Amino acid sequence: MDKFAEIRTLFPATETGVYMNNAAVAPVPPFISREALLVWEDYAAHGGANGNQWLKRVEEARAALAKLAGGTAEEIFFTKNTSEGLVIAANSLPWRKGDNVVSLRGEFPAVTVPLHLLASRGVELRLVDPQKDNSYQIEDIEAALDRSTRMLMVSFVEFHTGFRNDLKALGALCHERDIFFAVDGVQGVGALRTAVRDWQVDLFSAGGHKWLLAGEGIGFCYIRKEYLEELDPLACSWLSVEEPLEFLRHDIGLAPFDRPLRQDAQRFEGGTLNIAGIMALGKSVETLLELGPENIERHIFKLGALAAEGLERKGYQVISPRKEGQRSGITCFRSRTRDNRQVLVDLRRQKFGLGFPCGSIRLSPHYYNNEQDIEALLAALPED
Repeated sequence: MDKFAEIRTLFPATETGVYMNNAAVAPVPPFISREALLVWEDYAAHGGANGNQWLKRVEEARAALAKLAGGTAEEIFFTKNTSEGLVIAANSLPWRKGDNVVSLRGEFPAVTVPLHLLASRGVELRLVDPQKDNSYQIEDIEAALDRSTRMLMVSFVEFHTGFRNDLKALGALCHERDIFFAVDGVQGVGALRTAVRDWQVDLFSAGGHKWLLAGEGIGFCYIRKEYLEELDPLACSWLSVEEPLEFLRHDIGLAPFDRPLRQDAQRFEGGTLNIAGIMALGKSVETLLELGPENIERHIFKLGALAAEGLERKGYQVISPRKEGQRSGITCFRSRTRDNRQVLVDLRRQKFGLGFPCGSIRLSPHYYNNEQDIEALLAALPED
């Protein structure tokens, strides 16, 4: 039994249907959720007596995330979701009236809403249109940049098509022009090999509930250490400073509150953390690293190619890109002859877990899925 077949047996979701909606909310298997439960059981029995033990585990999870993302532990801070990191990116740059920020038309609203709200500060939002094949070309993005562009914010992978942006090329482009490069990474990390520092990404934010298999309410953000001092500390609070517990050693009213900020990304954590969520996330990331990001990516690509080829044989339109460097873990398709929502309803009645973004049916298999899942889906679909 290979390692993917073996770990599949640990996912109860494989026994209740064919779940391939990891691009929405992934199932959290017991070996991951148990890590969060252990925290609550300890709190129930001992309160905060073992707090230092859990804080040590938090740092282990931080180091694992840094390895998975391709940064350093000092550049990682924990969040509650993808949006938290993107909001920090949008609101912490020292904007000037007349600046502009560039993104992509059709982006997930977690990207575009905070950028749109910058209009109240005199910042223009520029949106780059996709090509007819749903791709975004580097040349089109470059054409939208000028001397007043302060930030480019895009997704690692587009949620509604599966198009993978070339973060390495975009990072180089931004670095040449001194443009802050922020990325919504939630549809990529955990499924695709990730190297944020090598790609010159300045901020990379991702929630844990999709390809990271850790549930909602926990996530992480990478901030390139060179930018720590350039971002306004709007999200900082008492745990953002050096030696934050120093105040407990002073008499009432004499505690210093003007301590210098930490010199790492933890300055953005501010207050107490979701320890239970971090334990689940840490266990999931540990598993991803053990399986090997390259192996996971190869497995997911294999399943996606099998699905796309089978769908086209049956007459369906596959709208996700298939080219090297553009494909991801997402495969979106449409019927040419029937109402796509009804196609989805019929499949869900047969216990297939799939998504439906922007009128397309989306499948997004992970490492616990196998070729039999794809074959079952194809068998359930009539000729189009």
